[in-house]
Parts: sequence; structure tokens; C-alpha cells
Amino acid sequence: MLLQPATHKQITGLYGIKSDTSLYDFRIRQLSVSCARLYKAVMQKVKYTLKHIGMMLLLSMGVFSAMAQNQPGMVIDQIVGVVGDNIIMQSEIEIEFAQLRKEFPQAPDTMKCEILKQRLVDKVMLCKAQLDSVVVSDDRVEGELEKRLQYFARQMGGIKAMEEFYGKSITEIKATNREKIKDGLLVQEVQQKALKDIKVSPTDIKKYFNELAETDSLPFYSAEVEIAQIVLQPKVSKEAKEIAYEKISELRERIVNGESFNTLALIYSDDKGSATNGGDLGFFTRGDMVPEFEATAFRLRPDSVSKIIETKFGYHILKLVDRKGDNIDVRHILIRPKIFTTDIQKARELLDSILWQVKIDSITFEKAAKKYSDDVQTKSNGGFITEGSTGTTKVPIDELDKSLYFRIEGMKAGEISEPELITLPGPDREQAWRVLYLKSESKPHRANLRDDYQKFQAIAENRKKAKALNDFINKNKKQFYIHISDEYKNCLSIQNFIK
Repeated sequence: MLLQPATHKQITGLYGIKSDTSLYDFRIRQLSVSCARLYKAVMQKVKYTLKHIGMMLLLSMGVFSAMAQNQPGMVIDQIVGVVGDNIIMQSEIEIEFAQLRKEFPQAPDTMKCEILKQRLVDKVMLCKAQLDSVVVSDDRVEGELEKRLQYFARQMGGIKAMEEFYGKSITEIKATNREKIKDGLLVQEVQQKALKDIKVSPTDIKKYFNELAETDSLPFYSAEVEIAQIVLQPKVSKEAKEIAYEKISELRERIVNGESFNTLALIYSDDKGSATNGGDLGFFTRGDMVPEFEATAFRLRPDSVSKIIETKFGYHILKLVDRKGDNIDVRHILIRPKIFTTDIQKARELLDSILWQVKIDSITFEKAAKKYSDDVQTKSNGGFITEGSTGTTKVPIDELDKSLYFRIEGMKAGEISEPELITLPGPDREQAWRVLYLKSESKPHRANLRDDYQKFQAIAENRKKAKALNDFINKNKKQFYIHISDEYKNCLSIQNFIK
């Protein structure tokens, strides 16, 4: 509960979009996922571009080379590509392809060519960064390294499990991967600079649309809707906070007087995810937890119990379990102030007053969402739910969660639903009031500029950026020595790298 970033499923669940749809997931993921999406895009002729692929690759660089040691029979020391002074190893290609095959068993061997192509693109941009003396700060490198390490540690079951997997200490793992992270950030800087001025005009959008129309290639879109929402969570009352504070004060006193922290956490903590482990949160580092919690945790002395601290989740007491370098393991007990029936009713009354302002045209629904909604993922967008791959506000009906679909079924464009009390995603199952605004709906149709302008705008921009990046690579690769092993020289996708 204390980790700051929301997960993909939490976000899409709150949006009302099914979490198993093929929307882009911008969490830190391994290169195989990027290649898998590239493969799907090629197979389905989806117009996803190098912008999306490149960004995901940059998020995924730094996958640890120790993985090769866990692939029996894998060649780990053969150079298959060189750009300037930077090399590409066969093991890199094989590891990513093996991961790709796990997710897409039918992925053809030619995908190795696509993996190598992206590696070559990255190395050209890295050489360009080195030539232009691009600099990234040590603090930025360390921050990114910590973020990646913590992600993999959580996937593997903790720092200790990760150390056992790689056969190295956390310090050694950091040392092994620090340069890779730095290289990835340099590539990111070069790419952003190369694409920063790319924009599309209405003429570009119309031109792209006409190209598809002339070749009878306009896609067919399913029924779509534009939906905005206002979500109001009941506010904790002063009385509820006082009750919670008294309870955690009593627990702290019992622990100081000799009772087991672990046992009291198991019985009383409102963080059910850690309560079953006696409140143990496992190892984490700076930046993983909310600031108030983190500030106290890193000042803890062995065997001491912290003072009571307050975060947005409630009241906590902490106890240090272990410390390893920049990582600590603590136990905590969380007492969350309760939401009373009167608090829920007050939130409903506030929402009713907001809707009345919308009804008499004192404020638009979009402005009301920006001002009042508690859903941080949609409020800045005027409450509108967005489609994942293009970011447009028109969402295919078949990507909506069933509960949301049934809620808008029968509504007409322009209507606002009655408030409903919903349970928010997450283990705490918090309640909130939600109203939906159905701005527009469209029937299944052949793509056209009137209904699908946002989509074509996004696709045209990505297309233009893909061309700009390709031109940038073709122009700058001439400055560097490039060698590709004979094994890959027949790959059609990398012929422009072969001199």
C-alpha cells in the first residue's frame, strides 16, 4: 500500500478498461515485451511506431547479463555486432528471444533480426551521445538504477532472492549494471533531442488519411464511446482520526511494555498485505515509500519503535528489521481512520451539489472533474477515460469493463448517470461515489476524419517521428564503424546497416 506508483491493473480497473486488453503498459518491463508487441504489430499491420517501441526499450535496458548464466547451452561470448566502440553480444539477442518465445510461442526466428536492429539503433544513438559529449548526472543514473533494481527485486521476492539468483551482492549487481543504465539514459537524451520538434499539421493528418483511403486500407473501428467521470471519496472525519490515533497509541505502549510487535501487527494492522508477515514490508530503498514514512524508516535504530507518524494511509508505528547498504527492511502497524456512514452521506451531498452546478450550466462537467474529482488518473483530462495505445478519448466498447458497460447501457449521448457507490481497485476496497458523463457514442464504422480525427492525429505524429528517427539513424550511422556478423547479414531489416 505504501508504494507510490499505481500498477497498470489498478489504473485500468479504475478507468473501467479491462486489464487484460492489449493496451500499452509503461511500467518497467523487459525488452522481450517490446519485441512481442513489435511482432504483433507487424503481423496485424497495426500502425504502432518506433516512438512507442523506442520508449519501452529505453525503459527496459539494463536487464542483467547474469540471466545468461541461467540458460544452459547458451552462447554468451560471441560478438554479433559492433558500432563504434560499442559491442552487441549474441547472448543479448538469445536471452531476449527466449523471453519473447515465452509470451509468444509462435514468434518466428526472424524476430532475432528485429531485436538486433533495435540494438544497432541504440548503439548508433549511444555513439552520437558520446561524440556530442552528452552528459547525464550521477544522481540521475543512481536513481534509475535503484528503480530498476527494486522492480526486479519485487518480481523475484526481495533483495536476498535477487542476490541468490545472480550469485552477487547487491553492491556487485549495481556495479555491473551502472554503466548500462547510464548508456540507456544517454540514448534517451539523444532520441528526445532528435524528436523534440516533430509536430503534425492538419495537412499531415489529411494526407495520411488520404493515403489509406486511396489504397482501400482504412481500418474498421468497433463501436466507441467518450466517457468522463467524477469520483468523490468520503473524507475522514476529525472524530475518526482521533479514534485511530488513540488505538495506535495504545498499541505502541503495549509494544514498548514488552508485547510482540509481530503479533499485534497480525491482529490489528489495517495493512493486510503485510499483517500476515507480522507487519514486515521487506527490503526497500529511498523513493519507494511515501515521504513521511520513508523519513522515519531510514532514521530507525535497531530494536527501537518509532514515534507515531501520519501518512495519507493513516497512522503508523515502525520497527527496524534489517539494513543492507541503502536498503532497509521494516515492520509496521497501520491504523486507518474509519469512514463512517455519515462521511459517505456527506460525500454524496457534495456530489449532488456539484451535479446541480453542472445542470444549471454554472460549470461544465469537464471543469468540475478537474476541480473536484479524486481520481488522479483522469481529473487532469477533464475526467475522460482514454484509450491506451493512442491516448484518445474514444474508447472501444469491447475494451470497457463489463460493470462500466452495463452502467452506460441505455444512456444517451449528453446524459449524466445517477451517482453510484463503487469499490475502488486495490486490497483496501475503499468506497467512492462516481458519476459518468456519456459525451458521445459511435456505431461500428469505417474510419473517417470526422469521428476519428484524434486517432489519425496520434498515428500521423508517431509515423512522422518514426521517419524522423529513421532519417536520424541513417544520417549519423555513417560516422561510425559498423560490423555485423555473417550469421545476421541476410536479415532484411538491417540491410541499411551493412556497409
